[in-house]
Amino acid sequence: MIIRRHHRRLGIAAATTIFASVALFACHPKPKPGETPGQAAAPTGANDQKIVELMEKMRARALKTPGGASEASDFAFNLTQLYTQGVTKRRQISPSLLDEAVKCLDEAMAAKPDDAADLLARKGEMLLAAEKTEAGVGALRESISDRPNLRAFKPLVKHYEAGKLAAETEALCKRTLPAMKSDENRYVVLDECLKASGAATPEAGLRWAGAKELSFYKARRKQLEARLEATRQAHAKDEAGEAKK
Repeated sequence: MIIRRHHRRLGIAAATTIFASVALFACHPKPKPGETPGQAAAPTGANDQKIVELMEKMRARALKTPGGASEASDFAFNLTQLYTQGVTKRRQISPSLLDEAVKCLDEAMAAKPDDAADLLARKGEMLLAAEKTEAGVGALRESISDRPNLRAFKPLVKHYEAGKLAAETEALCKRTLPAMKSDENRYVVLDECLKASGAATPEAGLRWAGAKELSFYKARRKQLEARLEATRQAHAKDEAGEAKK
């Protein structure tokens, strides 16, 4: 497994989806007087420059270390940030950067085949961010084929959901779920698969998973919903206390 400084572990917190609204409400920066929320969050030119500079630093490291898996991954990750953070829409970025990152990742895969699944997932994320959809989806499929993993699974299942590709979604879910070793990751896969199915109930959307996985999913979801309600009540109590001051 590649160890990277910048990104979280592949095991995504199972409660991420359920707690998203509460976390965003609590943590999102408040706008200044006269600002809209969008204006308060808008990146500045200085922030764009920092993102570009960090990408260039990772690029230099990767180019100096042909075949280096962590270096190639860092470069690809930081280049992806230029797309996901909207930097490429505000300033001109050389198209050759994408080719360089792909080359670095390919060299790393050749040098370290055991890291192929992770590198392919990183490659797929980057290409999708750059709107190279066909190539990006191809890389994600290769990643899953090499070793099912959450990093490739999540963007791929969302792609299938957007295209209403039910057969592909079910095949991906069936392949990925057995490879998940923790309850946390099992829940993530089942939850994403249910969303992608478009079904109104777990029974309808997760028929392929079997009775054991369906029971697990429903019990886990009930637990997380109870925790969400407790968090909401605590937040409401805190706000009421602040209002009295």
